[in-house]
Amino acid sequence: MAAASQGSRSSRPQRRAPQGRPPQDGYGVYTYPNSFFRYEGEWKGGKTHGRGKLLFKDGSYYEGEFADGEIMGQGRRHWTSTGNTYSGQFVFGEPQGHGVMEYKAGGRYEGELCHGVREGHGRLVDQDGRVYWGSFHNNKRHGRGHMAFP
Repeated sequence: MAAASQGSRSSRPQRRAPQGRPPQDGYGVYTYPNSFFRYEGEWKGGKTHGRGKLLFKDGSYYEGEFADGEIMGQGRRHWTSTGNTYSGQFVFGEPQGHGVMEYKAGGRYEGELCHGVREGHGRLVDQDGRVYWGSFHNNKRHGRGHMAFP
């Protein structure tokens, strides 16, 4: 994945902001004062805006769309601590809307999320191959659904 991003960015000159200040417009790289975050991508008016990648000191990352300084739109988030990866819609930095969560321990969820938890309709395949498709509420199977066993 990193190779794909580097290939698409190689033709763009990288601008580093003056010491202590983020880039204003265009493409740039900025390490935040707390050094926990590093952003590479598009800027507008001194805020992350457009496509970019936010890297965390622990190895986690978000790659996708930003709007007015916020993680908004389509993207991919990987958490190093759990090994889980989510691809889909984000609102204010949280998985929200339709997406796919792949679990390091095995299994996969595809469906609706709200504030980062399963909410609405979806399909969950657990690490043992059991499949549930139906309604979810507060991250749990809830209401009508179907279960299939291997």
